[in-house]
Amino acid sequence: MGFFPSKIKLSLISAILMIHLPLSAFGAAITDIRFWSAPDHTRVVLDSTAPIQYQSSPQEDPAQYKIELTGITSFPKKKEIEVKDKYLLKISLIDLGKGKVQLVLYQKTSLQANIFALKPDLGKTHRLVIDLIDVGQEKKEQEEREKQKEIRQKGTKIVVIDPGHGGEDPGAVGPRKTFEKDVVLKVGEKVVHLINQQKEMKAFLTRKGDYFIPLEERVRIAREYGADLFISLHADGSFNPQVRGSSVYCLSLTGASDQAAKLLADKENMSNILGGAFLRPASLSKDPNLNQILLDLMQNNSMKESFRFAELVLNETKETHPLKFSTYRQANFMVLRAPDIPSVLVELAFITNKEDEHLLSQSVFQEKMAKNLVNAILKYFK
Repeated sequence: MGFFPSKIKLSLISAILMIHLPLSAFGAAITDIRFWSAPDHTRVVLDSTAPIQYQSSPQEDPAQYKIELTGITSFPKKKEIEVKDKYLLKISLIDLGKGKVQLVLYQKTSLQANIFALKPDLGKTHRLVIDLIDVGQEKKEQEEREKQKEIRQKGTKIVVIDPGHGGEDPGAVGPRKTFEKDVVLKVGEKVVHLINQQKEMKAFLTRKGDYFIPLEERVRIAREYGADLFISLHADGSFNPQVRGSSVYCLSLTGASDQAAKLLADKENMSNILGGAFLRPASLSKDPNLNQILLDLMQNNSMKESFRFAELVLNETKETHPLKFSTYRQANFMVLRAPDIPSVLVELAFITNKEDEHLLSQSVFQEKMAKNLVNAILKYFK
């Protein structure tokens, strides 16, 4: 065996290491920076090719949240992004050299920051998520929801409409790039508007804009309102572009009624991963008694009432749009797990079908579907 000069040996060793080392060992490229505005927080998301190493340092005067990112190979050319929402003025990136970049979040007031990383999943890259939370506003909204229980005691029926997905999680996407999250919010707003014109009824939305709410928190919001009925709105998706129609789902604590229901529940339950859920201590999943409550649910009236309402929705909907299934289906949907509230998940239509996508994007169809739901709600309570 011959002898190689030291420099050649080192080069060979380096080449071998480069072949076997993962891409993340060479650093991370930041590919995009996005933000979402919610009533009680602002979310900032950094997309990257590999996990980002970071160290944070909040500053109170002026209110800035600084994060030093290390091992950065490249980042977007636009080094400053104007936000101008309720909590954030702008986001800036400062090149510190030698693979270090400082991310600065200019706040209007000092906020509580939660920062966490998400691994690639469901078509998403590595993500670094920063939630800047107004704890006072969060508590205020919770107290305002709790106050609604007083009007319930006076005989007013409370309905909570839950537009699915939002923010980081677009839901299903149509051929013309129509997002499920946008369509269901519009229908939800129409339902709430129509219900609030009725006497002795009051409706609320779980989300009022394009931001993500974890599934457990949607359930908690409904319970804080003291809801008499909970409706989660969605637009279905399929790999088969020919499939179309509306459907209604209820909770099952055991097995799904069929494979289609199970697959849909699995997809919807993955929303937390896609949306980037940071589960706070108050979330339902942290309740040590949850399993017992869910078992008790089988002994009370909530599921029976959910089935009754589901049939009413189907009867109303078939006058406007073809049904995918003639009766309701059941599966273990996380968002339907409120133990004391009749709850259903409504798939308005298949957004992946060209005809259904066209209808879903039309205000006239949205209004018709909203009226169908309101008619079912009125019949349910009467």
